[in-house]
Amino acid sequence: MRHRVDHRKLGRTASHRKALMRSMVTSLFQSERITTTAPKAKEARRIAERLITRAKKGYRAHQEGASLKSSGKEAEAKQMESVALSHWRQAGRFVRNTDVLRKLFDTLAPLYLERNGGYTRIIRLDTVRVGDAARLVLLELVDSEASKKPLMRGAAVVEAAAEKQEKGAKGKTRGKKAAAKSEEGDEEAAPKKAKKARPVKEKTDQKPAKSKGKTSVAKTDPGKAKAKSKSKKSG
Repeated sequence: MRHRVDHRKLGRTASHRKALMRSMVTSLFQSERITTTAPKAKEARRIAERLITRAKKGYRAHQEGASLKSSGKEAEAKQMESVALSHWRQAGRFVRNTDVLRKLFDTLAPLYLERNGGYTRIIRLDTVRVGDAARLVLLELVDSEASKKPLMRGAAVVEAAAEKQEKGAKGKTRGKKAAAKSEEGDEEAAPKKAKKARPVKEKTDQKPAKSKGKTSVAKTDPGKAKAKSKSKKSG
């Protein structure tokens, strides 16, 4: 017998396993249908159903508080609102996305008010995961919009993927043709402007004469030149 065994380890540490379950449950509440392996789906199913039950309790407490407040019982209404807030905070410890948490309490909880458990189901798929050939399953919420859509299996999935690729290729070709037509129309409507010819500067081979560093003393200062001539005569 399996004594003191509460859950599947999934080959991960406690922190890694908790983060994985948080991500999977959040994705399940957001898209209402996810594809994963069977052990992961069974673990996520346990947590998701507990959170939906907690959301139902919080939704009922909120509705009772609103009715008590409308009838004038302020103290009892505050007490019920505190109960609803505690359920919201407890669920928020696991579902960190505020939008998904609001959807859980405002949309999914009223949907399952008359249902006592069994909010999710697991459907085995014909495909396996590439790499390790693990059997894939579909985990979805019961009576949701995603679960009402027909489930495709086997060859239908391949055909649908091929149709999507063909539609995408057609859309790309149409977009390219439209862009080419628009470019042609713009070219015809607005002719190109002739470029103005820039004046060409004539190059001259003559270089400016460099000024010599030494200049004659006579040209620069006549007084100094006379003084030099007198000194030479006296000598």
